[in-house]
Amino acid sequence: MDPFALTAEALREPWRLWTGHLVHYGWNHALANGAALLVPWILAAPRDRWRLALATVFIPPLLSLLLLPSLAGAEYRGASGLACALWALAGLSHRLHRESTSVGALLLGGLALKLVLEAALGTPFLARPEGWQSLLQAHLWGALLGLGAALARPGLLRPGHPRQT
Repeated sequence: MDPFALTAEALREPWRLWTGHLVHYGWNHALANGAALLVPWILAAPRDRWRLALATVFIPPLLSLLLLPSLAGAEYRGASGLACALWALAGLSHRLHRESTSVGALLLGGLALKLVLEAALGTPFLARPEGWQSLLQAHLWGALLGLGAALARPGLLRPGHPRQT
């Protein structure tokens, strides 16, 4: 068993809460996750990149804790859940700023389509090589954590905020 993959041992070996998102099932898996992680960084407004950086540090352990009950003795490897979190965070941040609403809608719409298709099909809709396992709960929990991170903005609900109606 990989000493860095996320397993139930994470409660005794807390580094796994972060490292489970760094190890992959192979180069194809790592490159696919890397590409998915890169998209929000490219599309994020420069002023929001610090929020993506913080999310990249703090979301993985939260996501890992949420995934532990789903593992059932198996292990989790990969950054697809974190990628979903960053897509949600960048997409909703664009929508909240009312500047690049089309970019935000594209990110959120693409993520929503992915989650709906996965829920309907019960499996990831992208091809994956043999031995590459995908935990769909990672995608859903990641998206929810990303949306929460986007909403955890200072002054979002302050009177006079431009998005308050």
